[in-house]
Amino acid sequence: MTQSLKTLLKLSAATASMGLLVGCATQASVDDLQAQVDEVRAMSEAAMDEASMAMVTAEGADTVANAAQDTANENSEKIDRMFEESMYK
Repeated sequence: MTQSLKTLLKLSAATASMGLLVGCATQASVDDLQAQVDEVRAMSEAAMDEASMAMVTAEGADTVANAAQDTANENSEKIDRMFEESMYK
């Protein structure tokens, strides 16, 4: 009986050691995965910031384009009026 008790004690110690090693390996894997998630999150935030800046730039360009179109329309109307006036003379 003492022999089986010693064997059981050895197996228990070996199992506990393996459990700790596996736990450490699992924690290292979790830490590595967390680092990857943090990196992706940072990249995502940077992409969102860049997209926001691009949106602001696009809105500014749209405003300038609309102003240019308004000016072109006004000039076209002036030219049409001048042409009509010259036709009546």
